[in-house]
Amino acid sequence: MNTKNQRQIVMFFQTIDGIKRHEWTHGTLYLKLEDDRDCDFIHTEIRKFYKGYINPEGGVNMYAVGDEFAFDFVPEDREAPVFTDEEDNHTGVDMEALTDDITEDAMNDMPSEVDIALNLESDSKEGR
Repeated sequence: MNTKNQRQIVMFFQTIDGIKRHEWTHGTLYLKLEDDRDCDFIHTEIRKFYKGYINPEGGVNMYAVGDEFAFDFVPEDREAPVFTDEEDNHTGVDMEALTDDITEDAMNDMPSEVDIALNLESDSKEGR
């Protein structure tokens, strides 16, 4: 997944309460939640956003990894069958307002840990 899409996802889930920290590693999003019982809600919201605004033919798989949850963004045919068709509605997020905020200045203002994680992922893809 490209950096712009990763940043859009980060900006989206920052509007959701209950996320303590996040990290991107090799295209997988790791989230530490304040309450692990919120994992299904957050999975559903991230999936709706991803399918509605980034890749309508994609899906999101969620896995528990220790005290974190890992989210993989996959082709639709490789998504775990945990959703019904009625859950495919958009989140109601104003995507125009969100993407209007993604200017070069906004991208430069992203938290440094996001930039570091994205740079490390990019370097690892290039074999550095």
